[in-house]
Order: sequence, then C-alpha cells, then structure tokens
Amino acid sequence: MARKPDRNKFLESLNNAVDFFEDYSHNLYNNVIAISHNDADGISSLQIIQNLLHKMNLNYDYFIYNRSVSWANYLSGILPKTPGNKTALIFTDVGSNLAELIPIIKNRKEHFYILDHHEVDYDLVLDELPENLFFVNPTIFGFDGLDHVSGATLAYMFAKKINLSIIKQGWLAVIGIAGDSLKSMEKLKSFNKDIYQEICDEELVIDKEGLILFGNMHNSIKSSLKYSILPFLSGFGGEDDQKIKTFLNKIGINPNKKVVDLDQNEIQIIRKNTNIKLGHYAILPQKQGLLKFAFEHAILLNILSFKNISAAISIIQQKSITRYAKEIYYEYISSLSKNLKLLANELPRYETKNTIFIDAGNSKIPPSNWSDTASFTSVNELLEPSKMLFFGGLEKKTQMVKLSIRCSRKYLESDRKGVNQVINTIKQNLGGTGGGHKLAGGIRLSVPSFKLLMERIDNFI
Repeated sequence: MARKPDRNKFLESLNNAVDFFEDYSHNLYNNVIAISHNDADGISSLQIIQNLLHKMNLNYDYFIYNRSVSWANYLSGILPKTPGNKTALIFTDVGSNLAELIPIIKNRKEHFYILDHHEVDYDLVLDELPENLFFVNPTIFGFDGLDHVSGATLAYMFAKKINLSIIKQGWLAVIGIAGDSLKSMEKLKSFNKDIYQEICDEELVIDKEGLILFGNMHNSIKSSLKYSILPFLSGFGGEDDQKIKTFLNKIGINPNKKVVDLDQNEIQIIRKNTNIKLGHYAILPQKQGLLKFAFEHAILLNILSFKNISAAISIIQQKSITRYAKEIYYEYISSLSKNLKLLANELPRYETKNTIFIDAGNSKIPPSNWSDTASFTSVNELLEPSKMLFFGGLEKKTQMVKLSIRCSRKYLESDRKGVNQVINTIKQNLGGTGGGHKLAGGIRLSVPSFKLLMERIDNFI
C-alpha cells in the first residue's frame, strides 16, 4: 500500500539542501557542474538551474546524461582530477541510481546535490548518506514521481527558494510538467498543481479550456484529429486526410479551422460525434506557433533531445520554431500516429497472465521509435491495461534485445510491482542494463537472457 505523502519531511530535506548550497556558494564554490537528463523535463530543469547560477554569478558547466553508460564511466570524464570541496555538482531529473552513485560520492570531496523525482534503486537510510551528498527526492517521502512532482517542478522549487526572481522562469517548469505528466492541466496534483497555479497567477502561462488533442493543438481540426497522440483517436489517428475531411464536412465543421478557434457550438458538435474530451491546456504567451503550446513544446524538446541536443537547448529559449525543428516535429508526429495505429491493429503479440510481448524487430517501426510508441500505447490504453507491455526487439547495431516496458495506472492499482521494480528484478536474475519509473522504463538484454525472460516473466512480476 502506498505511503501517505509527508509534505513537511520532504520540504525539510529541500530546505536543508537549499540552506547549505546558499551558505556555501558565497565565495567558496569556484565552479558548479550541472547534470541533467536528455528529455523535456531534464532540459527545462537544467535551464532553471542555469538561470539560478547566472543570477548568483557562479561559474558553471553543464552536461547531459542519457543513461547509455554507467555513472562511473560518465563521471570519470567530468569530475576534477583532484577531489576538492570548491566544486558543487547539481543533478536534476537524474541521479537516483544511488547503488552506483554512493560509492563514487563517498570517495570524493565535492558537494553533490541531487534533485530528482525518480524512484530510488537502493535501500535508503537517510542518516547514513555521505556527508557531501544532499539528496532531495519526493518519492522517499511518499510522493508520486510522475503525478505529484516533475523534475522541473523540483528544480524550480529549489531555485526559487534561493532567488525569488526565478519565478519569472516558471514557464520552464510548466514545460517540464506538461512533458512528464502526459495529462491535461486540470488533472495535475500536489506540487505540480501548486506550481502550475502559481505560474498562471503570475500570468507567465495562460490556462485555457477546450478540446484536448495533444500533439497538434496548434493546428487545424483536420490535422489534429489525425496527429493527436494524447488521446490517440482510433478511426482518425494515422488515417488518410480525405477520410477525416469527409467526416468533418458531414457534421458541418470547417476542416481547416484551428482547434483553438472553435466556438462552443462547434465543440459540442465534435464531441457529440467523437469521444474527445474537454480539458485545460497551457499557453506560453511569449512564444509563437507550435512553441506557444506547453505540451507540444515539450514533445519537440523530447524529439530534439535524442536527435540534436544542441538544438533542444537552443530552442527552449527561442520564441518561434525553426524550419529544421518543424520538419523533425512533423516527421515524428506523423510516424508516431502511424505506429500507434499499426501496433494497436496489426502487430502480432505473445501474452502471458500478466504481460504482453510485442516483437517490433521486424516491423516497420524503427528502434528509435520503440520507446515513444510503447509510452503512448500505454497512456492511451490501446492494449489490455491490466497487463505490462514489453515492446521491442533485436537491435542490429548492438545485437542486444532492447525492450521498452510500460504499464498503466490501472495495472498498479492491483498493488503489483511497477516497471522499475520489474526491471531491477530482471537485472538481478538475468543481467542487462536499464531503469525507469514505476510506469515506464527500458532494458537491454542478451539474446539468451531474453529467451529466459520470455519463459519466466510471470515469476518476475
């Protein structure tokens, strides 16, 4: 059973880290190293911390960690050759792999600040942590790392306590929240909800109500039905333009009218003829086009983070989208809608009592699309939500089996292991590398280990 969140204990740990950093940073830190994750939440978190360090006139470097190598290998090229307490490292949206990190931190003199919302892979005793580690993670106090606190929310809370003017960068936290929660904004909870309301009150973000067709809210209703990824609309998603246009003309809706410009009567007509729901979405008033919409902005950051990390870091500060980014976005959204249609209707599957395995190795879905296809399949509950999804196949480059693993919130309601726990169990028994949240994660296994996994999977759930 989930533990009741302890708000006071969590805020106490946050304040302790804030107080030490604020006190020690005055004339004592020569340099700060910021490390974050390569996705929208991570990039947003990094930008918030960079803004803080700039305001504090601290020298800093930043690095992006994509979980492809061990922390030992990664940090060996970053940490100073001679350990010392004049350097601070701030981890955002990454760093709860304490089984790997604590042995490294114990042998160093630098100060490590880990601001993370991923579940911890370690039997944590707070009083036994190294003295040079300030570990702030809401999940150890009963909060949900997906529903309650995004990485950007946590980075924002930390930074704002040190410098109140960081509130002006609150729109960055909203991008992180939108990209990580995968929900319309009225469904936010706890700290995510509080921070979102605060930023709206400051008029840095505008909250609007309307049809929710996340992935293409900035476009025409015709395109939005086709390219909506949250929700994915069976019968519209990935379909031919003419089919969608014919449907809209039949119900008296101009196919080219933008979703955000639909009036109440048009919205009611569309809802009467589809299962699209009303909800709230976030507008970034200082931006234009696609970048004006927090969810779409986050999706673009996720795409660029894997294709061109420099472009991702650059575009978060731009007011309008570049042609390069626009082309990549539409290539992605078009492929994803087609992949979701393909997965839901055509790909063969192998099912056990608790799982669904789908081999994408010989499908039209490339390995670079496996993770997002699995995520949006699960979020949209396109398959049986009471079973855990294992989606992937053999990577030709590595000759390893790459699996994206997902489960729904409904799956967790039966008090079963989350994805991260299942991945840890697999690694303990069969080896492999990987990790994740309780709803989502990934693992790479050797072919023999994968075959054993297929045989034993229900024992690991």
